[in-house]
Amino acid sequence: MKQLSREHQAVLDQKVGFAAFRPVVEDEQSLDLLRFYDSFDGAVSAFILTELHIRQADRCKALGVLADYQKHSAGAGAKQNSTGLSYLETAQTHLDEFRKALKAENPVDKGFSRQLNETKTAMKEALAQVEIKGTDAQGLGAVIDEVSGLFAIGATSVNVFVYVGKKLDELKAMRRTPGRGAETNIAVWKLVAAAVLLALGSWVVYKCYYSPWRCSKKEKAIYNSILAVAIVTFGACE
Repeated sequence: MKQLSREHQAVLDQKVGFAAFRPVVEDEQSLDLLRFYDSFDGAVSAFILTELHIRQADRCKALGVLADYQKHSAGAGAKQNSTGLSYLETAQTHLDEFRKALKAENPVDKGFSRQLNETKTAMKEALAQVEIKGTDAQGLGAVIDEVSGLFAIGATSVNVFVYVGKKLDELKAMRRTPGRGAETNIAVWKLVAAAVLLALGSWVVYKCYYSPWRCSKKEKAIYNSILAVAIVTFGACE
């Protein structure tokens, strides 16, 4: 039976996860938000390919074989990383435009805080069922906590998208370093990418709480969708 290459399979898995969450972004009917999401999608795909190519080059170098293949893989990885950075720049531009158009919304109250805590627990319980190392689950759990902290009493959507913008800046800076944020057992760049996605998911929970009439079934299924997206991002290239 014919099979995809490891590069194509890794990207396909990531695309499937992102596609599951895209309808929620699309429902907002904001072209800038949708373009931001699609550009971010492209960046993550490029970074996944970067790490696969660089890893191939590192293996050749470590074994002292296939010098031409090593050079080709290293070059392909560098090119994909540049592509990913270009996508991030585009994503940042559209995010800035979306933030400018944000209208005043209800500030977070105690009722929403209680619901958010329930959501956070549900996400962690789902994460506990995923076949990843305990240390990896702990890392993603810390991101869930960080994102939940965005919704302190009095916060609004502005806080979420300021955070997302900072994470894009962090990811750009990280991917420009020699190690690209991929040196550790759990690649830090993937945690940053997951933070962006989890922030979007939490924002949808916020929208649904204060404007129930805007929530489709797809939006109410956000927990499973965003968790799947985060896990795909988290698991790529491990």
